[in-house]
Amino acid sequence: LLLDRWVAGPWSPCSATCEKGIQHREVTCVYQLQDGTHVTTRPLYCPGPRPAPVQSCEGQDCLSIWEASEWSQCSATCGKGTQKRTVTCTNSQGKCDASTRPKAEEVCEDYSGCYEWKTGDWSKCSSTCGKGLQSRVVQCMHKVTGRHGNECPALLKPAAYRQCHQEVCNDKINVNTITSPRLAALTYKCTRDQWTVYCRVIREKNLCQDMRWYQRCCQTCRDFYANKMRQPPPPSLSS
Repeated sequence: LLLDRWVAGPWSPCSATCEKGIQHREVTCVYQLQDGTHVTTRPLYCPGPRPAPVQSCEGQDCLSIWEASEWSQCSATCGKGTQKRTVTCTNSQGKCDASTRPKAEEVCEDYSGCYEWKTGDWSKCSSTCGKGLQSRVVQCMHKVTGRHGNECPALLKPAAYRQCHQEVCNDKINVNTITSPRLAALTYKCTRDQWTVYCRVIREKNLCQDMRWYQRCCQTCRDFYANKMRQPPPPSLSS
């Protein structure tokens, strides 16, 4: 019966929490006394090779390290959709715990694109000859419910008015063209614009000289036509 033998203690924790490291343990040579107790003695008295006091190890804490990118935009702009992201295992050995993997796709809701501009048909040209004006209805409406709203982008609003050009008028003086006597009469009767919303467009489109428009927008057109009357007349073709 051998009374001298090697005794090895427990391994210490791994020196690395992730990937490779080392562990230590205490290895001693002990001698057993007659009463059964052990005392430490010199290593040369223990037979056989000494057990290793150091060994390599691998930390396990890195097995659950996942990295996730930012969520993508929602696939829907009016209602429910999905958004995605990239999920990557950062462990160099690829040993990530699948049970702790973050979601790479989830349900999302976005209502920012529910409203859009809707346009009606263009009206008939306001004039039967020469320049005129066309109008159409432009409304911001919900794609699904059809309700009116104010969420449409103003920069993308379609035009509600446009000029139209008919055939050249045959008469030298159109029956609707304002002459000096007509202008004086209309100006005298003018109190305020009847079409406040549209009068700016009438002036911009150079339609104030049409008596029909002047009557509705006399306040806006008054200065415009007064300046026009002060301009020198065109040269006569009869001379």
